[in-house]
Amino acid sequence: MAMPRDPMPSRAALLAAMKASPLFSALKPGALDFVLRRGSLRRCPAGETVVQAGEPADCFFLIVSGRVKVFKISARGGEQVLHAFGPGETFGEAAMWSGGRYPAYAEAVTPAALFALSRRALRDAFAADPELAIGMMAGLSQKLREFVRLIEDLTLREVPARLAGALLDETRRAGAPRFRMRQSKAELAAQLGTIPETLSRALRKLKDAGLIAVRGPEITALKPAELRKLADDA
Repeated sequence: MAMPRDPMPSRAALLAAMKASPLFSALKPGALDFVLRRGSLRRCPAGETVVQAGEPADCFFLIVSGRVKVFKISARGGEQVLHAFGPGETFGEAAMWSGGRYPAYAEAVTPAALFALSRRALRDAFAADPELAIGMMAGLSQKLREFVRLIEDLTLREVPARLAGALLDETRRAGAPRFRMRQSKAELAAQLGTIPETLSRALRKLKDAGLIAVRGPEITALKPAELRKLADDA
């Protein structure tokens, strides 16, 4: 017997995700409602491909629930995770506005609910509320800075330093020094441009140095200042 599908997220959940997103957080309730009515919801099971690299980029996505990874495939068939996104985060907007094609793959890591907005719908929204365009520009600028930092990390820093930076990012998301990893070890290793074995050694190095404590998927940043120094000085 087929298992019932999870229900679509409520309007309240969708609005909460929009308010958490840099692209929409500054919008007034009326503007949020306007945008909400012009998009569509999509539910993806874990492992489902959301977009294929090379296909026309006619919309972008806001994650309402679940997690999605964006990745590229190397010439040797290896997977390089560019980013892992969670609720309130968006992906695909830069490719959509360029009028080109998606440069990477996106895949649901867990069951996910996505809100899709097309280029045409956003043009209508911009005409009605120019503040939306300003908010989206700010969000795109923030994402550009994140990708510049990712490139610097992969080319200039050793794995322990990259890991220290990633762990500090998680403490900021959690708002506390203790958090649960959102990604599997393999996913985090791919995002940091390494392999799980090397990532495990880097975790052990930080743990042995007394910078972090690890208990299953739960990690505590014991010395955030020293983690920051490692991330910045490497």
